[in-house]
Amino acid sequence: MLATVPSSAGFGVAELQLDIDDAEHDRRHAAGLGVATGHGFGGLDVLMALPHGLPVPLEALTDHQRAYIHRAPAGICTVTDGQVVRHVTRPCQVQLATVRAASASQLALNAAEKFTTFCARRVIITRTPSVNYPEKLLEFGYYGIGVSLQHPDGHLETLVAPRPWRPQRHTPEAWWFAETAYGQFLAQQSSPHAPTLSPAP
Repeated sequence: MLATVPSSAGFGVAELQLDIDDAEHDRRHAAGLGVATGHGFGGLDVLMALPHGLPVPLEALTDHQRAYIHRAPAGICTVTDGQVVRHVTRPCQVQLATVRAASASQLALNAAEKFTTFCARRVIITRTPSVNYPEKLLEFGYYGIGVSLQHPDGHLETLVAPRPWRPQRHTPEAWWFAETAYGQFLAQQSSPHAPTLSPAP
């Protein structure tokens, strides 16, 4: 399932295109579980240390890990016969972050750059670039940030294609970002008439 949501707090104004893991979404819904950020990076660190779907003896865990396991909400993991099994997985992949701006300005580039470690990035502008725009577009291209011009009829003209994003490794920070984006998706589902985003400067 593809969805578009506002970016999470702390990352500025952007639209995030999500690829929702339907199986994980349905599993969480059945378990009454929303986002799994609970205790920030620390909790996700613990979960990442556990293999998905395989039992691990509690005695093999640290005191910190056992403490988190015992207070984790339903749907995160189960403890049976002295063993813990992690059920939760990343609920979505963030495919693209889109910043809307009047022009291909430094502010727009900076806003898009905040998502460098998480997904592909694009800026949609509404003002036709000036005569010296090639230099600025080269800068966007250097950083892998796409630029599209939105015409009055809504048509998007690609001026610079965004560089495809390839995750280097699975990190607690990336999982946390996916969880917070998923939280925006859940909020949007429960409030379909949420306010639209304002363009970046």
